[in-house]
Amino acid sequence: MVNAPASHAAPLDDAVAAKIRASFDKQGVMTHWGAHISHLADGHCEISLPFSDKVNQQLGYFHGGVIGAIADSAGGYAGYTRISPDQELVTAEYKLNILAPGKGDTLVGRGQVVKSGRTLIVATAELFVVDNGKWTLCALMQQTLFVLAPTAPAAPTTR
Repeated sequence: MVNAPASHAAPLDDAVAAKIRASFDKQGVMTHWGAHISHLADGHCEISLPFSDKVNQQLGYFHGGVIGAIADSAGGYAGYTRISPDQELVTAEYKLNILAPGKGDTLVGRGQVVKSGRTLIVATAELFVVDNGKWTLCALMQQTLFVLAPTAPAAPTTR
């Protein structure tokens, strides 16, 4: 693909990157749709999704809900790069502006952390559709992520 991510961020430790990729692979909707992480760096995550009949709407574009899900995951996994390995995070809220129809052969979501704190992380994402090599910005997202405190392993139950 042309228009490679311009990330000046530090590369991730291999163990952190592996944890993030393993977490992403557990998301049934992302694997069902064929999405994959195409770039990871500190504070950054890019997710690519090829167009298919699993992700279209009635006019043959990427469905708005799919655009939102890719945005949420791109921002969320950018956030994952800023938490400790024993923590998790969840989306508290996000706002999505669709700027152009999602008409293309690939949807690319580029998430970036704006500010990371102890309990909240604010991230943004830009969503592009790629149509025969031409990149078009189709959506912008801003989100707040909630950092979950580490939990102790569950004690075995006896009956």
